[in-house]
Amino acid sequence: MAAQRLGTLLVPVPGLSGITYPPGTTVTVRGRGATVDAFVNGDWLPLSWWEFSDGLREDIADR
Repeated sequence: MAAQRLGTLLVPVPGLSGITYPPGTTVTVRGRGATVDAFVNGDWLPLSWWEFSDGLREDIADR
């Protein structure tokens, strides 16, 4: 199983379900490189490197 880590969306991203997640959404990220798989409550979001940051931003996590 691939290592997982938390990330934060930097831009709005649509999930496979059709729901668009806003910037600041916490995602579980799998993989490394230019594209990764991310998940929000089981919804899959294929992300490019510029759509998220690794880890949680404290100001967003406190909301």
